[in-house]
Amino acid sequence: MPPYAPIRSLRLSEHIIAQIAKLVEDGHLRVNDRFPSERALQQHWQVSRPVLREAFRALEVQGLVESRPGGGRYLRADRIPDPARLRRSRLQASRAELLQIWDAREAVETKAAELAALRATPAQIEALGRPLRLIETLAPEDWRELDFNRDFHLVIGQASGNPLIEEMVAALVARVRAMSVRDLLDAAEWARLQYAHQPIYDAIAARDPAAARQAIVQHYENLRRSVRDADGKVAPGE
Repeated sequence: MPPYAPIRSLRLSEHIIAQIAKLVEDGHLRVNDRFPSERALQQHWQVSRPVLREAFRALEVQGLVESRPGGGRYLRADRIPDPARLRRSRLQASRAELLQIWDAREAVETKAAELAALRATPAQIEALGRPLRLIETLAPEDWRELDFNRDFHLVIGQASGNPLIEEMVAALVARVRAMSVRDLLDAAEWARLQYAHQPIYDAIAARDPAAARQAIVQHYENLRRSVRDADGKVAPGE
């Protein structure tokens, strides 16, 4: 049996990828070999199924691993790049589309946030603040799996009181989610994204439309800047 060391890190998926790279380099895994079952790998690496799937998803996107429904996963490359290089490659491939989506989301969500500050019900303000409270009680990997970021932005759309705006916000959020942007982030970066929602919540809860609009503008400007200035770093999220 090849060496499988237990994984201990905030970015667990990258350590899994690094260990797969080592297994390939050492000849324990060869092109067209089938990986052990998820259950066996979970036991070897002592990680959760979501973390394991996150690692394989990153490899599958690059064509390094093939997943067959009901047929397991197969190695399709004789070398696995460094995990940070994989993230940079995925970011570069997604950069133009992300910037376009964020431009569209800013345009829609600034109006949504203004209206939410005026129209949100107490229940909706409660729902908007719930993700910010829950992150205090959960592990970082759980934040990403539950996707509080998605929930937060959808509530803003709902709280606008305009069904068309709500529909547009949901569609744009889904576009980013389909790109698996959150898989590019480590736990610390994902945590920073969750906390970056606080000024938006504060403005809506204070019933201040101008502040809500400005908070959204600042949020997306920070996202765009982080992507343009990335140069080897990963953009902080959706």
